[in-house]
Amino acid sequence: MANQNLEKPPDKSEIQSWLMSKLAELLEVDPNQLDITVPFESYGLDSESAIVLSGELQDWLKCDLEPTLLFDYPTIEAVSEYLVKIK
Repeated sequence: MANQNLEKPPDKSEIQSWLMSKLAELLEVDPNQLDITVPFESYGLDSESAIVLSGELQDWLKCDLEPTLLFDYPTIEAVSEYLVKIK
């Protein structure tokens, strides 16, 4: 669950932008090449990278997230929708 220490939790578009930026950085591609509806697996994101990305997302949001988050919610759109519901 989201931590109440955040002054204002990020909204869906902020989460999507953050995820696109981080995923693009991991994959060494331009964020504009990413589509929020395409599964992470389609971009070649392996399990180790997915867990690292989940950890960075957890640190950014200052909340506890399952390491399997990106497997349970396999697109940027799905992850962001889930996260705004739990904040």
